Amino acid sequence: MDLYTLLKKDHQEVASLFKQLRDARGSRETCAQLFTQLREELELHAHVEEQVFYPALQEADVTQEMVEEALEDYQLVAVLLEELATTPKGSAAWDEQIQVLEENVQEYVEVEESDIFDAARQLLSPEDEAELAERWQTARQEQMARHAK
Repeated sequence: MDLYTLLKKDHQEVASLFKQLRDARGSRETCAQLFTQLREELELHAHVEEQVFYPALQEADVTQEMVEEALEDYQLVAVLLEELATTPKGSAAWDEQIQVLEENVQEYVEVEESDIFDAARQLLSPEDEAELAERWQTARQEQMARHAK
């Protein structure tokens, strides 16, 4: 699987979890379970991108600012996840906060899948992309194993 397909697969998984959360509105237990999955998926994706994908792009002038903005977006998502973790699931405040999180994540995904992917395709050779895809899968598996313990 190529690098961009791996990244998009994560994005699709997160979008699916947001949809399930919308469908589960009002069910505290289901919302709590889905939120746990969503948080783990977002944190895993962010960690692996920070370890594998973004370092490959950070040095180039054309992508440096994009990468810095993406890392700032991660910080905002982390703050929103922390707030959601302490908000009663299924409450009006919860629904509002989850919507804000989803909007932020959607904006981030749109920028990444267009601007950042386009820039990466220009910067990275097919060999670089293949190596990053391999490192992506390894880092993801290692992080999942660490998280499972």
